[in-house]
Amino acid sequence: MKFLSVDDSATMRKIISLALKGAGHTVEEAENGKMALDALKAGPVDCILLDINMPEMNGIEFLRARKAMPAIANIPVFVLTTQDEDALKQEALSLGAKGFIIKPFQKDTLLAAINSGI
Repeated sequence: MKFLSVDDSATMRKIISLALKGAGHTVEEAENGKMALDALKAGPVDCILLDINMPEMNGIEFLRARKAMPAIANIPVFVLTTQDEDALKQEALSLGAKGFIIKPFQKDTLLAAINSGI
C-alpha cells in the first residue's frame, strides 16, 4: 500500500516511514496540509496519516479541503495527534477521519490501527 504521512515534525515522519516501510509499504511525506494536497494532485495514495497541529494548513483544515474534493474524498485518513480531546475527535470524525492514534505510539499499535481500519 502507498501511504502519505503528513506531519510538520521531520522526526515523526521518519518514525512513521520506517514503521510502514518495514511492513512492506511505500510512504510519501508532506510537512503540512497544503503540501499534502499538492502531493495528492501528483498521484493517489491508499491511506493518509495526518497530524492535527501544523503550520499553513492544519489537519482539520486539510480534512475540510479533502471532503470538498471528490478525487481524494474517499481516501482513508487516520489522525495521529498528541491531543486526546473528545471535541477534536468528533470534528475530525465528522470530516471523514477513520480513526485516531495518540502520540507517542508503538509501531505495532500504528500498524494494527491502520490494518483494522482499511
